Amino acid sequence: MKKILLALIATLILIISCNNEGGSIYAMKKRYRNFINILPENIKDDYLISSSKYSNLYNTWVLDFENWTTSTIEDENVKSNQVALKIAPNNIEYAIGTLTNRNYERNLPIELITEIKQHTDMMSIEIDNLLKDNTFSNKLNKLKTDEAIEHFNTKDTVFYYIWNYLVTLERPRRFQ
Repeated sequence: MKKILLALIATLILIISCNNEGGSIYAMKKRYRNFINILPENIKDDYLISSSKYSNLYNTWVLDFENWTTSTIEDENVKSNQVALKIAPNNIEYAIGTLTNRNYERNLPIELITEIKQHTDMMSIEIDNLLKDNTFSNKLNKLKTDEAIEHFNTKDTVFYYIWNYLVTLERPRRFQ
């Protein structure tokens, strides 16, 4: 009976811990909701994946990023397999060869990032106007402090939220 009770408690703790702020995607969704919730109703829709103006654009970007991610991982796997064919796994050269094939940080989707940055730069004009209101400014500054981006200007902040929490939210953990 004690074993069943312990197993039940352990299962409940596991379920609860998987849905807390420590969960990466869960925490990211919560941070984005916090950002969305401070926006006035008249511009909030522009920042949603279901936006009446930008939904098609946002979904295209999500798909473009997913394609880039898939392609990058496939390319890395091919290169790692080529290393494995030439070098035995117990050699240091094997480890170096497989680790250096993880090049997603050197092979970024620059065109996609640039396109999104241009879009978010335009959107940031509205946010700059909202910053004239002390209440909004304080709320945004608190979010920026929580995100450790307090040194970001408005353009960078808007890009940060759109890129990290709207377009690339469902990325593999190593791309976070």
